[in-house]
Amino acid sequence: MMKKRGSITVFLSLSLASVMLLFFLLLDLSRIYGQRQKADVISDIAAQSVFADYNRYLWDNYRILGVDASYGTGGGADFSLMETRMQEYLVKNGISSDTRGKDLYQLLTEKCSVDKYGFITDQNGRAFLRQAAMQQKTGIASAALDKAVNRNQQAQQSAEESQDFDQLMEKGTDAMTQSAETTEDGAEELPADVPKPDDDEVNPIDQITEWKDNGILDQVLPGSARISDRQIDLSEAVSGRTLAQGNDTAVKKLSVAERALFAEYEKTHFSNYRNDLRHAGLKYEWEYVLCGKKNDKANLAATVTKLLAAREGENFASLMADEAKVAQADAHAMTLVGWTGNAAIINAVFWALIASWSYMESVLDVRLLLDGGKVALLKTPAEWTTTNLLELAKWFDVSKKAKESGNGITYEGYLLTLSAIQSERTLGLRSLDLLENSARLHRDYKNLRLDQVVVSADFSYKYSSAPAFFSLFALSDKKFPVLQIERTREMTYLPD
Repeated sequence: MMKKRGSITVFLSLSLASVMLLFFLLLDLSRIYGQRQKADVISDIAAQSVFADYNRYLWDNYRILGVDASYGTGGGADFSLMETRMQEYLVKNGISSDTRGKDLYQLLTEKCSVDKYGFITDQNGRAFLRQAAMQQKTGIASAALDKAVNRNQQAQQSAEESQDFDQLMEKGTDAMTQSAETTEDGAEELPADVPKPDDDEVNPIDQITEWKDNGILDQVLPGSARISDRQIDLSEAVSGRTLAQGNDTAVKKLSVAERALFAEYEKTHFSNYRNDLRHAGLKYEWEYVLCGKKNDKANLAATVTKLLAAREGENFASLMADEAKVAQADAHAMTLVGWTGNAAIINAVFWALIASWSYMESVLDVRLLLDGGKVALLKTPAEWTTTNLLELAKWFDVSKKAKESGNGITYEGYLLTLSAIQSERTLGLRSLDLLENSARLHRDYKNLRLDQVVVSADFSYKYSSAPAFFSLFALSDKKFPVLQIERTREMTYLPD
């Protein structure tokens, strides 16, 4: 039987070669499309994996995210180490060594770099403040936020309008001294039969002035009160040292709402005299942010001083709205210095009596606040505790407190108000003092420096891959350009 010989024409050979060339070209184009998608995926994985390596202590205790770019060494941000870590993720995901056969989507990493970065301490801790506000936003209703914003605005207005009550008392004391040297010569149109006061006449101004020489905490806390003795070394604190700066510091300024949210964050994430969250470091964290002293006792004393000042202003307003109490002060001013016939002296003593009365009532208020009670913002006569101006001294007993008000303000409520009048710089840097100090007291974080903790970064990547199919038609792969794919990624823990 004759065998048939196969044959192929030159035309058919060329046709088949063209078809195969087109076929393999399409395969390579499809492969390139897949590689571009893979470049997107592995770029995301690398960036997200680096940012997933956040400091656990800051998150667990303060709900703040940041990557320690020194990786525990404390020797400064080491971005080469961060890039090496990214390289490991890229190699593992770019070259699938455990895939059977040949992985046609392999990508070789030629470059991965950190181009821009921002530290949590940049712009006086603005990145921290915005992140903290974002954390608090999820836990506060819009109505409560509106109320907090309004509270902040009122607090700032009150701070601008506040009076110096110590100065009023000093002027009253000076007036009393001047009255001792005054004769009735030149007296104005005042009753001629106003006598000089007896030597034992009650003088609330002198009583309060002398009593105020006692330590501020001795006026408001009993001797049995347990006051923390913890302290912080401020010599190397965030707020006191020269900080490393990121090269991407375009962090938005806090909005009015964010300022209010940050105050709420302080309430829930910082310990205070009334609420111990058992953080390492200072026990009165919120008080430290407000006052910046090196130990808990000093911070509490400074906070009490601020509370007294706030309550003095409110009680002063309440007093002046009570005609009966104003009449008491007016009558006693006449008793003490009316004989001088000098209206300026009488007026100075009157205001000093009002200031003294306000102060004593405020001390009782602060005692109640520190004990967990509530105080009315502006008191009615029924809510007032020290009803008799001439009996202020009996309230020096530290066990006595103001009347409770069911709808009043708590200690934490007043700290919210005090926070509202602090500068953004003070809030940011002092808060970071706390976070760093607390973390460094733990062995695993003893080298932590917050000016090397990254909260935002821009990454760039470059990948390469040689053709897999189309190059079969070449005598050498070198005739075909190597595929280059570049990608960038932006990562941040901050809100938009």
